[in-house]
Amino acid sequence: MRTSDTAYVNGRVYTADKEFSTASAFALSGDRFIAVGSDEEIRSLCSPQTKIIDLKGRTVLPGLIDSHLHINNTGAMKLELDIVGKQKQEILEMVAEARKKARPGEWIVGRGWLNDEWPDPSFPTKEELDAVCPDFPIYLKRACGHGAWVNSKAFETVGVTDGTPDPVGGEYLRKSDGTLLGVVTDQAQEPFNKAIPPYGKEQLQKIVLLAQDEFFSHGLTTVHDAGTDETWIEAWEELYQKHALKLRIYASMRVIGRPSYDELYTGSMKYFRKGLRIGMYDNRLTARAYKISCDGSLGARSAWMLEDYSDQPGHKGNGKWTNEQLYTILYEARKAGFQTMCHAIGDGANRQCLDVYERLLKELPDPDARLRIEHAQILAPEDIPRFHKLGVIPTHQTVFLRTDKKVADQRLGDERIKGAYAWRTLIDQGNPLPNGTDSPVENCNPFVSMYCAVTRKDEKGLPENGWHPEQAMTRKEALRSYTTWGAYAGFEEQLKGSIEAGKLADFVVIDRDFMNCPTEEIKDIQVLETVVGGEIVYQKA
Repeated sequence: MRTSDTAYVNGRVYTADKEFSTASAFALSGDRFIAVGSDEEIRSLCSPQTKIIDLKGRTVLPGLIDSHLHINNTGAMKLELDIVGKQKQEILEMVAEARKKARPGEWIVGRGWLNDEWPDPSFPTKEELDAVCPDFPIYLKRACGHGAWVNSKAFETVGVTDGTPDPVGGEYLRKSDGTLLGVVTDQAQEPFNKAIPPYGKEQLQKIVLLAQDEFFSHGLTTVHDAGTDETWIEAWEELYQKHALKLRIYASMRVIGRPSYDELYTGSMKYFRKGLRIGMYDNRLTARAYKISCDGSLGARSAWMLEDYSDQPGHKGNGKWTNEQLYTILYEARKAGFQTMCHAIGDGANRQCLDVYERLLKELPDPDARLRIEHAQILAPEDIPRFHKLGVIPTHQTVFLRTDKKVADQRLGDERIKGAYAWRTLIDQGNPLPNGTDSPVENCNPFVSMYCAVTRKDEKGLPENGWHPEQAMTRKEALRSYTTWGAYAGFEEQLKGSIEAGKLADFVVIDRDFMNCPTEEIKDIQVLETVVGGEIVYQKA
């Protein structure tokens, strides 16, 4: 056994190992745990040179893993208009202020509006933006990222008119007279994405460091980036080489924006030719996954459903690809060795993914493929057993419940809701359920997400008995969803996800006992210290 550099004693340590055992102490050497046990056992391994840290009874968890978020978008929230949680009038006032500072030719960009939270939940209009800013193009992404609120100048800048047809997989929402409303969804966002200048390398580096600070403050030591561009990795690598970037990133390569199929195929093949990169920079950067979106979001009514939306007859949402197109892309990804991650929220999109995955596994057999469906939010009941049968990993964002519960019942109806947010059903049939926040769709705080998983309530404690509470997780499962299950989803269960000898010394010290504090306090847990590879990267002031 290596000599202990540092020992932590007198704590309440939830190891999240196979037995979910507890301990009071552990020892580190370099970037690894070398022993876990009682105070006496760990002290006996210490030399006079070992630094001994008294945890003073505080709780320790393994380093937390968010299995689905967006690093760049999270960091960019610090540079763009942060309109999360804002009412419509507040947003208009922020746009008016931004106009005063805008330079000729600039776009005013922001993210976070959620019409479901407004007194009038109808979609906003271009005229409302025109009234405060008629002369600069505006592009404000909905919280989900699958819709944007734009003004007339933005439409003019990209050449979209009342007569422009909807693209496949997206919509230019319209008023009853057929004129443009001011909201665009999914593939209809692409003209705007192409018109807005991309961030340069220095901006990308500033963004990832801002995101890193946010993640560490919430106890996240590993994040799965749900859609990574090669230029981002190049910017990150410089920071890793300088030891400025310490976050562990599991990257899924993705053709950024809302590409056409030809653009998707060409861009994806570049990634497949580049190949896998695993465990770079002391196990801090891995790029072995490939991400593709197959539909939109429930809130924007662009999730692809098998049947019409209950609150919009004649509308099933937006599927993006034919089965053959999806199969062709994913076949190339699998041939190149990539794990595949398909965004699918509606039951139509989930069925398409499962059908294509089943075909892929027959033609390219792999007993440990760990193919993923991101969100797996609304499932036809007959499709749920297929996840376990095929070994497909459903990655959920339990924090979505806090807002989606306001629209899900009306969107889906009484029968279809039975296959939605079906965490208990999936776990009981043997599926691991990695968890995340889709940040910046939701705040990256994992404790709010775990609170939603356990209670099926929002932060206000509503509904009183929980929303479809029969699908709730236990606390142990909620913690696994952010530790061992997240590690498994990234082929990293031998490296991280639990506090065990030989694994990376990633852990978090928190201000109360996660397993035993009152349920309503889970969301209020504060991170006191975050450690990555034995190095303290965050301490609460």
